[in-house]
Amino acid sequence: MKETTFLFLLVFFSCVNAWGQTRLDDVQVAKINFPKVVEYLNHQMDNGNQYFDGIKPSLKPGSKNDDYHVIVREFLIKDNLDVVWNTYLKAGLQKAWNTRKISYGFSYSRHLDSLFYTGEEACKLESGLIVFLNLKMLFGFKNMAMAFEVTQIDDEDKVLEFSYLKGNETEGKQQLIFDRTSRGYTLITHLSYYKSRVKPRDKLYPLVHSQIIHRFHRNMKEIYKQQDIMQ
Repeated sequence: MKETTFLFLLVFFSCVNAWGQTRLDDVQVAKINFPKVVEYLNHQMDNGNQYFDGIKPSLKPGSKNDDYHVIVREFLIKDNLDVVWNTYLKAGLQKAWNTRKISYGFSYSRHLDSLFYTGEEACKLESGLIVFLNLKMLFGFKNMAMAFEVTQIDDEDKVLEFSYLKGNETEGKQQLIFDRTSRGYTLITHLSYYKSRVKPRDKLYPLVHSQIIHRFHRNMKEIYKQQDIMQ
């Protein structure tokens, strides 16, 4: 009798948990302006992911990355470390990921179990935030979708990590390390760990990556200069 009751409760709470999760087909595709992002979402469902809980980062903080390629870039902002760090955290996804080559598609918060579209997204970065982007390639003649999850926000050591999702053409992570220089400025070391399912993409990735992250950090510098997010 006890075993039957336990099994019933286990099934019941499993069903309640599933009912409370956001499904991938709950996404309102009419609010997404980029067909490739919708196509990427459909691809995830074709792979058997029904709920956002089934989508996983490809490289978690602390995971071994010995078999990944790595690219290192540095960016200097002439201001206090805390000011720059807070700017990167609070800029808002649509401002931060909105350049000539990158466009915000939509996002999902694991913490809130909520979807956010253009004009609706929460401002501050948080761990467990999944972001879907549209990338413009070949001067806009080709588009592709990319998705990543914010996997680490370390306020003490000033480290941000974004992991590509499993199922991306390229898997790995982006790690941003913020340091104070001897002159009181902020040096951002941007580390990219990557490997592609199709080996020729490993040769193409550095070129595409360089364009994207330079646009991103240039955009963040402009946001920092405007100071409107600090009011």
